[in-house]
Amino acid sequence: MKRVVVRARGDIDLPGVPILRILKSEAMKNGVFGEAYVRGDVLYAVFEGPDESVDRLVKFLPMASPAIKIREIEIREEKYRGDYKEFKLS
Repeated sequence: MKRVVVRARGDIDLPGVPILRILKSEAMKNGVFGEAYVRGDVLYAVFEGPDESVDRLVKFLPMASPAIKIREIEIREEKYRGDYKEFKLS
């Protein structure tokens, strides 16, 4: 099991692009729990789940929508804690 904290900066919070709902849907398909929220031009997320599923979700993020443009992404792996039982949006 794996826990990853992601901070992505760019053109993310665009009208008509439900990036958080897209991310939650993909997380649920892959059995990943955690949370995500957008503040200004930054998406913050925590992903917890099976290693391969978390990796898949991290790789999916830049391709989540052709409208978003991620200019910078930070990925930090932490010790798995099992803090989440669902995927929350804030």
